[in-house]
Amino acid sequence: MTETPISSRRRGYLRPQGTEFSKSARHRDSVLSLGSIRHVQSYFARTGLLDGKGGQLSRGDIKKNQVKSNDTNTEVKEDEERTFNADNDDETMLPPTVSTYRPKVIESQPPPNLEELRDDLLRNLESSRQVLQETEDNNRSDSVVDIAPDSQDVTAIEEKQGWYEVQGLHILDTVTLTIRAAKDYYTLHPQPEIMFNIKSEREIRGDLYQVLDVLKRMANRNFAQGIKAQERTDILNWISSIKMLLDQEQSLREEIHSLRSQWPWLHDEGRNSWKGRAREREHAFLSSFDNSTVPLPRWTEQLLDPETESPTGPSPFLSSLASGLRLVQLHNSLVKQSSRHFGEITFFYTDTAKPYRCAENLRFWIKAAELRWEVKLGLNDGDVLDIVYDRRDKSIWRKFDGAVLKWCTNVREELSREWTSIDNHVDGNNNDV
Repeated sequence: MTETPISSRRRGYLRPQGTEFSKSARHRDSVLSLGSIRHVQSYFARTGLLDGKGGQLSRGDIKKNQVKSNDTNTEVKEDEERTFNADNDDETMLPPTVSTYRPKVIESQPPPNLEELRDDLLRNLESSRQVLQETEDNNRSDSVVDIAPDSQDVTAIEEKQGWYEVQGLHILDTVTLTIRAAKDYYTLHPQPEIMFNIKSEREIRGDLYQVLDVLKRMANRNFAQGIKAQERTDILNWISSIKMLLDQEQSLREEIHSLRSQWPWLHDEGRNSWKGRAREREHAFLSSFDNSTVPLPRWTEQLLDPETESPTGPSPFLSSLASGLRLVQLHNSLVKQSSRHFGEITFFYTDTAKPYRCAENLRFWIKAAELRWEVKLGLNDGDVLDIVYDRRDKSIWRKFDGAVLKWCTNVREELSREWTSIDNHVDGNNNDV
């Protein structure tokens, strides 16, 4: 006699069973957050919310039936008790209004600093060099007992080919890891412009593609006859070029760090060291990046004529900037000092003999300041013409002086923050700047 299985029904409703989803939908957020109709029905049935409201059974009816017909309904009662005990073995069913969705918490690690990337790249470069050297030594020792071309020993030939395949796959894995480490170093470098000053980005990418092409040729011929001498030489030359690039980059970074330590405007030596000397500080800042053969004149504040109390003419410093050419050149030079290489003024007039060319240079500088450095100088087209034609009846020079001072302050502060953040990233310091 077969045993009657425990019923999965409770008051006319099926207990919710596990739902099988497809592999593509098994980890989808929209599927995991969906409710179950069977879950709602079973919850209402178990808690008695449907009693007397359309449910098939009610608690009062059950009690009456149990009192009146204890003998005839014994099997039903035992079945319900077994079902109740089976239900209690499971976890407590939550109300359908309670969300059981638990989003996956992804803990992202901070990106590695420059020293970690450099050590990883050097370690992979040395591993690749050692593998290539070991392969060369093994092939040289095997050449003493090399098989003759007309040999009929098929087994020996197959064994030698299998050894070449093992060697080739080992080289392929090691050099591929080295290429990935080099790619990470290039893409995650906080100051890629330093590398590109040594070697252009196009040349660096070309060297990577050349090594990948060597590995592709080796794999296409199934590493027959082992790695060739020219292929080994190409990979070793690439390894040597990467090490040379790292050494040159390290030297250049040390030179830049030493140069920045000599800039007095970059750091406040005391709490109020530059207080009241804003123009002196910004003049030193501009002079550090001015590539003109003629040095910038001393920057003095624009004063009023004591007799007429009217604005005076431009100072020698402002006169040197009135054509807009020097401001454009300073802007481009400062953009190159930043890791965000965009917003450079590519077209401007070097011949400023005509006034409209000076006005165009000033307009280019004003617009570039707004787009690249996010600072509005407050100079309109009328102010530009007043500067070009030196209209002294207006206080245009005091306004121009204030605009240049505002521009210098914003650019210097942005570059200082950026350099400090990069230095902390290079040194592995995660403290807030």
